[in-house]
Amino acid sequence: MSSTVLSAQSLRNSQAAADDATRKLEEAISGNISGYASSRQNTPVNAAVPQPPVQITRGGARPAWVTDPYAVYSRGRYIAAVSFASNRAEAEKKAFAALVAFFGQSVRTSLEVASIYSEAVTNGVISVSENTRVRDIIVTAASLDKLVGAEIGYIWDDGRGIVNALAYVEKERTVVIYNELIRLNQKNINELVTMTTSEKNTFDGYARYKLASMIAKINSDYAGIVTLAGGASINFTSANTLILESQNIIKSISVSINVTGDLNNRVRDAFAGVLSGEGLRTQGRNNPYTLDINVNMNETVFPNSDYIHCRFTVNANLVERATGAVLLPFSITEREGHASYEQAQARAYLLIERFVAERYPVVFKEYLASLMPE
Repeated sequence: MSSTVLSAQSLRNSQAAADDATRKLEEAISGNISGYASSRQNTPVNAAVPQPPVQITRGGARPAWVTDPYAVYSRGRYIAAVSFASNRAEAEKKAFAALVAFFGQSVRTSLEVASIYSEAVTNGVISVSENTRVRDIIVTAASLDKLVGAEIGYIWDDGRGIVNALAYVEKERTVVIYNELIRLNQKNINELVTMTTSEKNTFDGYARYKLASMIAKINSDYAGIVTLAGGASINFTSANTLILESQNIIKSISVSINVTGDLNNRVRDAFAGVLSGEGLRTQGRNNPYTLDINVNMNETVFPNSDYIHCRFTVNANLVERATGAVLLPFSITEREGHASYEQAQARAYLLIERFVAERYPVVFKEYLASLMPE
């Protein structure tokens, strides 16, 4: 996708598609899909399709499905996996995990991405469904710990401390569900990246593209599931495209640096070097952001010490000019000693420069990583 802002008509079309995707997703999750339900014998279109009860046995001969799950589920229609453990709950958990493992490298969403996605849904930054059950399923689906629509079909307790479980998903239903998840996520991507140029070239604009790239990453995983389930995934925005644009946004953000109590711009240059290293501009006036820095130094003498100390405090607040809000506070307090105060002060400036170079990049990167759209 280019960086061109989507038109209002595009957004309206996107919203209509998203509303349709939400409806279809709710139907798919409940087994109430037009075209899906009708493929089942003697089942009317759009009628609820209850899942068959789990078949549970204990003891006796080992069932054929324990070594071949496709002995009971047609390979052409289902994807199935078997696992075992010392109890039923663990056996089912491992069977679901084995089912996810079938999709291999197609399923690799990190815990961080899933966590941020969940936070964005919870805080209303991105919208999914007003149906609480469906919303919970959508959030859970992002972690890919379990496939949406996966069920336990058979349980066999061998009577000697081992429980076997068979998990399965129906391919057709899986394709429908995950394509609708992709469609719903794409709507949120479109809304996140729709803004004016002035809105875009801000930390909030960066946050919006960063979140959009994470959602696109989830869509990529979903597309892999669709493909391996035998379907064709719908089009969606590339995560790499959004990541690249978020990096371009950082390069377009300008920060003014104001310092009091500095010496020959040493503290200013230390902070400017960090911001420039992260890609931000630090020249010009009336920029949307200001880094307000205050350097305070005092002579300190300790009893029974031959050294004179220079105690310093550096406070640096990244401020949003329009609101006056402090976006990122940063502070250093330390002291340096020497035979004279001038020498102690010189060493203090060296320590400030080192601390800024070592610590501020870490703090600033953490700030960027934690940003969530307003």
